[in-house]
Amino acid sequence: MKSLSETDQRLLEELKKRIEKMSGLGSSTDWAQKDYEFLLFFIEEETGERLSLTTIKRIWKNEYNRLPHLATLDVLSRLAYGSNWHSLKKKKADNLKSPLSSLAPKKNQLKKITTYGLPALIIPLAIFLAWTTGRQDQEPQPVTYNSREISFSFKKTLDNKIPNTVIFNYDLSSVEADSFFLQQSWDRSRRVQISKENKERTDIYYVPGYFTAKLIANDQIVKEIPVHITNDGWFIAARQPMSNILTFSERHWLRQGFLGISKNSLESKKIDLNEQFQQAFYYVKDFELDGDNFYYETKFRIQNLDEVDCPIFNFHIQGVKGYYWIMFGNKGCESELSMRLGDAQHYGKTEDLSKFGTEVSEWQQLTISVVDKKVNIGLNGTTIFEGSYTESVGGIMEISYFTNSPGFIDDVELRDLKGNVRFSDNFDWLIQE
Repeated sequence: MKSLSETDQRLLEELKKRIEKMSGLGSSTDWAQKDYEFLLFFIEEETGERLSLTTIKRIWKNEYNRLPHLATLDVLSRLAYGSNWHSLKKKKADNLKSPLSSLAPKKNQLKKITTYGLPALIIPLAIFLAWTTGRQDQEPQPVTYNSREISFSFKKTLDNKIPNTVIFNYDLSSVEADSFFLQQSWDRSRRVQISKENKERTDIYYVPGYFTAKLIANDQIVKEIPVHITNDGWFIAARQPMSNILTFSERHWLRQGFLGISKNSLESKKIDLNEQFQQAFYYVKDFELDGDNFYYETKFRIQNLDEVDCPIFNFHIQGVKGYYWIMFGNKGCESELSMRLGDAQHYGKTEDLSKFGTEVSEWQQLTISVVDKKVNIGLNGTTIFEGSYTESVGGIMEISYFTNSPGFIDDVELRDLKGNVRFSDNFDWLIQE
């Protein structure tokens, strides 16, 4: 971390205020724990980058005396203004520089400044200005590039199996930058440094999904490609912490006619149920189904844990161009919920999502109907939301589910608008004989 200049501090405060307004949270003066947690979720939803709760709290509570990591500043800058920290700082430098007049002594103090005192004021100022100027000269400059001159491709070593090693081929010879990275997905913890001189880098995907791999120069994304990691059938995983992925083979799955794993299975993988964790179900393939016109239904429930005040079930449908993310939680927890439908976003902090609060410990039936980007969401036979979005989601490539407690699903079905079933599973094959 670098020392925090007044310019840095003022720009960081501006970013914070803008993000507070964007998130609908308002001033952070009276924030509670749940507000910081929502901000963390909001940042990840908007940028695809996950920051730590500790980092967010430290920045918003001004508990720092050095500049946060550049990667963190870039996430906040891109969220607030759509450009990285250095570019934003350069653009706003004239407006953010502290006026030198503020350093002038007050009128009633002039008589106290002697010829000995003047150098004491001027010399530190000169040193500060020289130091900050030198710092700016050493900071990486924004990368200029032509994406057509950058090649980026991949091949998988396996079909329909996890884990899967992917061989990335790239050519960054036309790009001038101090450092280069490859990031296999939204998960920043999977970012690895690469050499411009090399043309190849391998990486492992531990869960299936429809991902966007990124080539990064300094802190700028210069090329992206979709990577579809498929699996033969359902896949169950958990994370604790988020960077640590644990997987569960079929021998761990319950044999009760629905899909899920027990608390004992989670604990067998050393997951501490007293601490935050994530459980996930995936089914990943090309469903050959238009993401702007389809019908989806599923049943779900959660096993409550004493340590989790707000158990939440997240539904994810990933398209080639966009996605759906819908959250359900217990009654009373609706403020923690949010939803993304293509390019349309809805937050429980800023609008009424109370109908998405339900008894998640009991079986619930969710239906989603999309016709020409118009969305109807139903719960247990009753419509609870109607809305729309603008940008196409594209073909459906993945359905997945995420919970913060042991979760279970049943009776999953995807159909086109003509009623043709594109995918269906009632999990009768998981009944113990």
